[in-house]
Amino acid sequence: MSDDRTAADDPYGPWGPAEEDELADLDEFLRVSAELTGFDVPELRATGMADEHHRTTLAHRVRDEHALVHLWYVGAWPGEAPSSARAHDHGLVWRTFRASPPGAAAPGHGSWAAAPAGAAPFGGSPSEGAPFGGSPSEGAPFGGEQR
Repeated sequence: MSDDRTAADDPYGPWGPAEEDELADLDEFLRVSAELTGFDVPELRATGMADEHHRTTLAHRVRDEHALVHLWYVGAWPGEAPSSARAHDHGLVWRTFRASPPGAAAPGHGSWAAAPAGAAPFGGSPSEGAPFGGSPSEGAPFGGEQR
């Protein structure tokens, strides 16, 4: 290939061969990942996914910053399934939202029957006949009348 090639012609994408070699080192991979994701290296290591995400990244010859961020937040390389269920469950997206991935952690039998901690019941004070208090029409879906 000639030296006057454009960025679109570069098979390495935004990371040239020198940067690709640097990412072969786990510590450098984590440093770059921390810079891109906004999480520091200890936080990335705490996900338990550093080695798996590093292997996933090295398996892709063409890399870009967006793909690396996507991998950390969602647990999958763009356009692919997550490398494991664990990768999805430990994605940074859940830490960002301070939530648990659906179905990843059992909340306990009957936990759905009570309002979340700190949440006011529908309609204020509890009353009989309504799921979380208030009158039956106040507990209706979308604030409408029960049908």
